Amino acid sequence: MAAQAIARHALTFAPTSGILVSAYQSMPSEPGTGALLADLRSRGDRVLLPRIVGRDLEWVEVSGGAEFARGPLGILEPTGPGLPVRPHPLVDADVLFMPALAVDHAGRRLGQGGGYYDKALAQVPRFADGGPLRVALLFDDELVDAVPSDDHDCSVDAVITPTRAMRLQP
Repeated sequence: MAAQAIARHALTFAPTSGILVSAYQSMPSEPGTGALLADLRSRGDRVLLPRIVGRDLEWVEVSGGAEFARGPLGILEPTGPGLPVRPHPLVDADVLFMPALAVDHAGRRLGQGGGYYDKALAQVPRFADGGPLRVALLFDDELVDAVPSDDHDCSVDAVITPTRAMRLQP
């Protein structure tokens, strides 16, 4: 149920079809992304998914026939060829859907602690500077009053939960 609700709310931030979107394969403890991924692909969006390579994320464009294998964290990752790292593949994306353990109302994001997204997004302009809209997918109780953050932590512009989609004010 949460996965379908999140997929419906995602269209608030990705209302036009045929766009370039980054998403991810969810872990069992996260809101499911299967419905979102299916909806994005079925409407003709170009979808990028990450996979872990060493201490970095590599991005792979996936289509309906994409193949997946379990990565280092047990997450299904695409097996196709990775995109070039220069320019960063996410620079041209319209929307970045990303995981989080928690997000506060200022957009500070708490991740799993590996720093993968923080490192990847350090190379991508913020939405206010012409970059993609950064959207965290959460359960309702994971939108909180405050999360700890450091200068290197990436923040998000919006959140989607099963009950709402909302822009955040940093």
